Amino acid sequence: MKFLLGCWPFLLIAVLVVIGIGVSMYFEKKRREALEKVAASLGLEFFPQGVPGLLGAVQGFSLFNTGRGHSVTNTIRGVTDDVELTIFDLTYTTGSGKHSHTHRQTVIRFASSQLGLPDFTVSPEGFFHKIVKLFGVKDINFEEDPGFSKAFLLQGAVEPAIRQLFGPPVREWFSQRRGITAAGRANQLFFFRAGQRVNPDKIAGLLEEGFQFFKLVATPVSEA
Repeated sequence: MKFLLGCWPFLLIAVLVVIGIGVSMYFEKKRREALEKVAASLGLEFFPQGVPGLLGAVQGFSLFNTGRGHSVTNTIRGVTDDVELTIFDLTYTTGSGKHSHTHRQTVIRFASSQLGLPDFTVSPEGFFHKIVKLFGVKDINFEEDPGFSKAFLLQGAVEPAIRQLFGPPVREWFSQRRGITAAGRANQLFFFRAGQRVNPDKIAGLLEEGFQFFKLVATPVSEA
């Protein structure tokens, strides 16, 4: 009896953990079902897990190298003659032990022959970015557009090509959408709102924003 009384705090914790896992699995199932319906409504394919090569494509970008245990789920895909669109949930872990944290992020990816992008990343500039810039982290700024330069951290090795890509129309588009993060290289473009796993009913809106940005930086096939 004394043994059971002494163990009850641990039993309670175990029960709460099991309940937490069950609740999490329930909501993940509901999200998967809702996203499958969204894909069908958009005329796109749905894959509960990632499509072949998708995780490797993500991990090829420094923007996604934070953390460990990266995985892809809830993948929506559409393919035309010259554009492959994928929308997916990216999950990864940072920290360790009791300080570990699981991050869940909805990402849009375009792969297209219409894209010929320099290697770049652009993200909202926060306090941490201002600190690391003091230690030499490069930020491409535009003297003629201090508002954009103050709001966003723009990085990449080939600065002239990036400056050409981020002309007035692209900078203006970003300045109107302060929460956007994007990365590109060659024929791939990634687009998302950092730290947000988008609700299924908001996917269409995020997709519309993604296509707007794609059209800004793409070269139409007829002009290639």
